[in-house]
Amino acid sequence: MESKYDKCVNEWNNIFSKETPNAPVKSTSGNETIDKGIKWVCNGTKKILDFGCGNGTMLFLCAMNGTEHNIGIDLSEKGIESAQKRAEQMLEGEFHFIQGGIEALKNIDDSYVDAVVLSNIIDNLYPDDAEALMNEVERILKINGKVLVKLNPYITKEQIIEFNIKVIKDNLLDDGLLLLNNTTDEWTKFLKEKFNIEHYEEIYYPQYEQYNRMFWLAKNS
Repeated sequence: MESKYDKCVNEWNNIFSKETPNAPVKSTSGNETIDKGIKWVCNGTKKILDFGCGNGTMLFLCAMNGTEHNIGIDLSEKGIESAQKRAEQMLEGEFHFIQGGIEALKNIDDSYVDAVVLSNIIDNLYPDDAEALMNEVERILKINGKVLVKLNPYITKEQIIEFNIKVIKDNLLDDGLLLLNNTTDEWTKFLKEKFNIEHYEEIYYPQYEQYNRMFWLAKNS
């Protein structure tokens, strides 16, 4: 999996290598809608996994909202290094960070975690990997377990032309990194194949004048 994502990994390694690894000091992200999703996914959750965790921010916020055992997986070596340093500063929660991709999930037992966070990750994968990821998430998640999914905004055909974005194939774009550019309806259909959709909401980022999309999912019994 790694070789397909070398460009993305190099970009994130560059970003994370330049940051000062300080853990969050507040249990909120600063965005009310994201915070609502975090509170939902953490409610009643002891073991949580963040796939595509980067430097661990979402996991640290989860720990500050009550999760106990926190697992983070990411391809970026520098992201994992930063997450591990930040974890040493945390007063709440136990943390285990793993550098790797979907193959790392195969080492996790069936029905092991109560919840999973997928924040801007399934839409930054090749379609076959997005499918493989959701299969693994379903496997490791307990019955009635939760999945918090955050997605990048949909880019229209007009915007693809305007921003001179490269189309790799079909809905897969090179927008600087990689974007599986499905509409909200297409993502809804994809997610419903394995999970119940409990809630959908859009997250507004005023600094970017942009919306992300957020799904609250529950594992089918």
